[in-house]
Amino acid sequence: MTRMTLHRRPRRFALPALALMLTLGSCSEDPMGAENRFALMALSQCNYEQALLLVEQAIERGNADNVERGLMLKAAILRDRGDNAAAEALYPALEVAWEAAKGKSLSANRREREIKMFLDIARAERHVKGLDAACKADPEPAPAASPETGTETENGTETGPGAKDSD
Repeated sequence: MTRMTLHRRPRRFALPALALMLTLGSCSEDPMGAENRFALMALSQCNYEQALLLVEQAIERGNADNVERGLMLKAAILRDRGDNAAAEALYPALEVAWEAAKGKSLSANRREREIKMFLDIARAERHVKGLDAACKADPEPAPAASPETGTETENGTETGPGAKDSD
């Protein structure tokens, strides 16, 4: 019985170990990069400063793909923030980065599609989270009822100390 247990134990772990080795061995590098992914998350939460900081880190430390995606994302962040001139100023660097990463030139249509893709992702995330798609300031909160002032309800009746009974 002991002999059988000893022989089975290595086999029991052989399949998961083999699967783990194959999975790790076949993983390729993330073309977007972690900083760019976190920057996209920050953009979807309208946190422009954090998004720009993370994109800059990706551009400084990344490979050619990370740099190209980082510049596209930076242009999307600047555009979403309303700074179109700053976004357009990135276009020459974007073309150089695209050529380094893809080995071909970047057309204006392709550039616009890539930037729009990041904006669409961020706006869809905002929608899912119940945030304003355009990152405008939250609307004024409804006034809270206080015992001193009272407030009017939807049906036109007043609440508070000076309110008349409607019975």
